Order: sequence, then structure tokens, then C-alpha cells
Amino acid sequence: MTAGAIIGIIFIVCALALLVPGALATAGRLPGNSIVGLRVPEVRKDEGIWVQAHRVVGPYLIFGGAALAFGAAFSFIASGWLWLAPVLLAVLAVVACALGGNMGARAARLIDDARANTATTPADDAPATSVNLDALRNAAREADQD
Repeated sequence: MTAGAIIGIIFIVCALALLVPGALATAGRLPGNSIVGLRVPEVRKDEGIWVQAHRVVGPYLIFGGAALAFGAAFSFIASGWLWLAPVLLAVLAVVACALGGNMGARAARLIDDARANTATTPADDAPATSVNLDALRNAAREADQD
């Protein structure tokens, strides 16, 4: 087996390791677990935050997996300068995963902050303004007569 085939197989396995969780996360079907997914405190607080944050991360994982799949295809045929393609695609996959993790963590924090602000904001404690319906009816009658 040549080095290109070995690297191609490794890239394929890594691509699947990104594509499957990425697709599940994008669909909102990635179950909460301690192995795969974001590891920030906000995500662990609520299942809704978990799902929304991973919907943000999912497309980045899919993009990273696709980059690795293309890298695998190039590594099977690579020779000379063509080895630059799998290397660049692997770097692109790492950058995509890093960006996705960052965006997902930010989304989780924003969602958590929004929920905390909603929970701590007092409900309308001020009495609702009352409308004098009789005065409103009289004003409408006078407007109709003019």
C-alpha cells in the first residue's frame, strides 16, 4: 500500500467523523452526550441551547468533512506538487472546525444570556393603561358626523 492510499483512507475516516455528526447537528438530531459536541457550560444547561448551538456548528463540520473528502481524493492520485492539495484541504478542515466551534460557543452564550435576561426581566408590573371606551365611542361618533 502506498503512502497516498494510507493518507487517503485516514482522510476518509476523518471526513466521516465530521460529516455524520455535522449532518445530525444541522438537523437538530445530535443527542446530548459527553463525547461529541461543544463543551462549553452554556450548552450543558439546557437541551434547547444544545440543539440551537449545534445547528450553528453543523454546517462548519459538514464543510470540514467535505474538505477532507476532497483531500482524500487528491491523496490517492497525488505526486509531487499535487501533495499540496491534501495538505491545504486538511488545514481548511481544521480551520472550518475551529470556526464552527467558536460560532457555536458564541451562539450558546448569546442564547443563554437572552434566556437569562428574559427570566430576570420583571413581567409588566406596571398596570396596563386603561382606555375610556365611552370617550372613544363619543369621539368616533363625532368624527363620523363631521
